[in-house]
Amino acid sequence: MNKLILACLLLLPASAGAADKEAFRPESLAPSYIPVDRPGLEELSALLRGKVKSLGLNGRGKTSRALLLLPRDRAGAGALTFEIEGGERAGLYQCEALGRGLTAPEPRPRWVEGLIGSATVYYAPKDMSGGATVPGVYDLRNISPERYDIAFLNKPDEELLAKTARPAKTPKKVKRLYSAVWSHWYPSGSPAVPVDMTWAEDAQAGSQGEGVPVFEMPASLLKPEEATARARQLAANPKYYKGPYGRHGFAVHTDRWEEPARLADPKYEGRPEKTDFRWRDTSGCVKLRPGCLELLNEFIREQEGKKRRVLLEVYETPLLDGLPGEPPAAPALK
Repeated sequence: MNKLILACLLLLPASAGAADKEAFRPESLAPSYIPVDRPGLEELSALLRGKVKSLGLNGRGKTSRALLLLPRDRAGAGALTFEIEGGERAGLYQCEALGRGLTAPEPRPRWVEGLIGSATVYYAPKDMSGGATVPGVYDLRNISPERYDIAFLNKPDEELLAKTARPAKTPKKVKRLYSAVWSHWYPSGSPAVPVDMTWAEDAQAGSQGEGVPVFEMPASLLKPEEATARARQLAANPKYYKGPYGRHGFAVHTDRWEEPARLADPKYEGRPEKTDFRWRDTSGCVKLRPGCLELLNEFIREQEGKKRRVLLEVYETPLLDGLPGEPPAAPALK
């Protein structure tokens, strides 16, 4: 009898460990569908919570991770997953995310042919600036004025300038960073801010980014607006221009396509971005809807407040190819 009890006790941790390992395989978090015509945050999060109670990715070795699953077929959207531990919005979250990179309606050298819906498009290669998001591991930091000096690549309005201005009092011990941004990354009426996304060269082991060529983009290949910002970027982060295939300047951000003024503007009549999330330009970055970006900002603030390094692990998987589809039944979010 004692031997039987001992055998059971030895089996329990192993079984639980195996189950946990299976539950947290990135592919296991792939949703069965992703809506493209409306925000899917609530229903995708409810489906995720029906699968797992916790990701177990916060506070591992003083780091916390969010997961981004992207389809191998760039026509589809991917899914971003993360966990907020405390506060009124504690819980698991999953939302649609786009990382397809630049598209063109006509063929270009080395660009990949594909479809968005029934329309033929061509995608920039991953090794090209503006191409699809490169799988691997990235450091995440909210581009907040408390920590970043923010410059705009186009002309913002006075309200946005005030929102992003450096506060009169900032901690002296916090090293100031720098980022050049676009005004449309800040939706009206939302507290969301873009997220800096830099290649974590020391964290690629075991990820899909392991073995990807990493080097610094020569200054001669930078766009004019990037070249003017180069000195300030390098002063704040000497490794800013070092990334996969020499790519750099990644961000997680949103846009203004869901704002009533944009939707009602005759200038944008017939634009597919209004009804299909997959058409929204990403230019080499990761795009979220505004509500999801607000939650991601909260996740990053919470984890940094716990003195943790915040990472984003990007996976490419064929399991998301062919989505969207019909939503399965899901428990309601509380």
